[in-house]
Amino acid sequence: METALLEVKNLIREERSDGILTLSFDSTNTHNPFSKEMRDAVIASLQKAKGDTSLRAVILTGGEGRSFCVGGDFNETITFTTPEQVENWIDSVVLLYLSCLELDVPTIAAVDKYAIGIGFQLALTCDWRIGTEQCSFIMPELKNGIACTLGSFMLSHLLGKAQMQKIVFGCQEIPAAEAYHMNLLHEITTSENLLARAAEEAKRLSNFPEIPWSGSKKMINRSFINGLNEILIESKLVHVDSFMSQSGVKFFKKILNKDF
Repeated sequence: METALLEVKNLIREERSDGILTLSFDSTNTHNPFSKEMRDAVIASLQKAKGDTSLRAVILTGGEGRSFCVGGDFNETITFTTPEQVENWIDSVVLLYLSCLELDVPTIAAVDKYAIGIGFQLALTCDWRIGTEQCSFIMPELKNGIACTLGSFMLSHLLGKAQMQKIVFGCQEIPAAEAYHMNLLHEITTSENLLARAAEEAKRLSNFPEIPWSGSKKMINRSFINGLNEILIESKLVHVDSFMSQSGVKFFKKILNKDF
């Protein structure tokens, strides 16, 4: 069995075993907030994977005993003072999602602890989502003064408008059992078994004949990808208005526990 630690970069770990690439988010914060550097690292890894013809599947995880991702890094977003900064941020976030959606091979999200905001949305771009009994999903943007254009589109696309409204307008934590019932998760396992189960599922999906799989996945994801591209300009405008109004600053400060 081929097993190799391919690369350890700042903020992300890449490990490959039998053609299955595991990307572990490796922020110094165990809840894995996504800064620009983290997004850039994940995007680079996903885009490199897209060109790797020997690759059979990709697993995204926050790492053993760590959160999948709790969203954007507020140390970054609290500094936004110009529309250009906000627009570049949204461009980067959408590119992150597209980089995962455009992979031909199966993608598995292995979710422990929290998947919030960007983390929640990144998990939605994967073909299969496995969560632990302790994991939970939250889309809390609106109550905290942050627009939720991308999340609302993605949830509507995958689950329908009514479920999207429950999640986006409710802004409530969704525990693993409820997430499974809503089809946010395809299965639930223990924290100890999460990565092993993700590897098993990656192997199962990667054993499907390549051409039918990749062709079907491209067709399935086409409307998702087109939709994200179509709402990009409007989404940036909404986020610019939100950030310029400083509606989320109080929330950012509370989370960061800083005295400005």
